[in-house]
Amino acid sequence: MAFYVKKRRTPVIPIVALVDILTVLLIFFVVTTTFKKEDRNALLQIALPQASALTPSVENTPRTALSVTASSEVFLDGQAVALDDLATAVRAFRTTRPADRLELKADEQAPLGTLVKVWDALAAAGLKVNTDVPTKILLNPE
Repeated sequence: MAFYVKKRRTPVIPIVALVDILTVLLIFFVVTTTFKKEDRNALLQIALPQASALTPSVENTPRTALSVTASSEVFLDGQAVALDDLATAVRAFRTTRPADRLELKADEQAPLGTLVKVWDALAAAGLKVNTDVPTKILLNPE
């Protein structure tokens, strides 16, 4: 008894169609991508909190940054400072650069306890937190 064996065709993938699809996808991704320019002046990446009900005060005097990161690290003019030594560092900063003014830039994820300790250190250094050291608040554009 002779059985008929059907011949199997080898599968063929149409490469030309795949190249067309990949080309269309590549064009789509290139057209819809937004490119972000990196700010080379920023030493720290801090996500500032946003407020929409406050009115901004415009002041053009340059200020030195006192930054607090989300992980409770404190930086004075880009240099890391221990939180316990902040009052001493601020006093030394004011004696070496008395004309410079400070601006507190705190990450929105920074713990409130750290901010209170920073404010306490600034007060111990002889600064008024509300007037001498303003806090940077990013306003929500609407």
